[in-house]
Amino acid sequence: MGFSISWLGFLGCGIKETAALFGREIGDRSEIFEAPVNAHASEKNWAIIILDPCSFPNPPQQYLAAISQDREVVIAHIEEHVMFARAELWRDGRNIWKVWHGGDKTVRDLHVTGDLPALFEALKQQCFSKQDEEDVENPEVDFVFEIPLDLAAELTGFRHDEGTPDSVFFELREKPAQR
Repeated sequence: MGFSISWLGFLGCGIKETAALFGREIGDRSEIFEAPVNAHASEKNWAIIILDPCSFPNPPQQYLAAISQDREVVIAHIEEHVMFARAELWRDGRNIWKVWHGGDKTVRDLHVTGDLPALFEALKQQCFSKQDEEDVENPEVDFVFEIPLDLAAELTGFRHDEGTPDSVFFELREKPAQR
């Protein structure tokens, strides 16, 4: 079946600060993200909030503008069962770029908008070259699906399907109601 998650990365923010943006507090620690809402601090200084399942596939533009005020936010959506992946960058309330792939249409489906980082072209060329090789015989792998995910990972240092032995995640619990 595969992953069906969304995640948001906040540059230069701590987990506690980011959890507060979602009205949550830090809970139990784990080696994997198994709670409905999890947090992780990447080695590249990004606080990552992981939503499982993909409960955030089409967030309102107003919401993204609000949470990206005075900060940089990378958002990723992954629906592996239909080979859908999207990554986007928001900064200071504005969408800077967006890259998405819908493999249920065609394996080469790729859409881009905005001012993409320089590394995008190299990632795109690498994945399409792999796809060209794959398509020669009996195509089974969708390499274009990787482009949005690789782009988000290069920026944030987080990739949902590439853990390390020392990865630490925290459950984010709803804050108790104030009396």
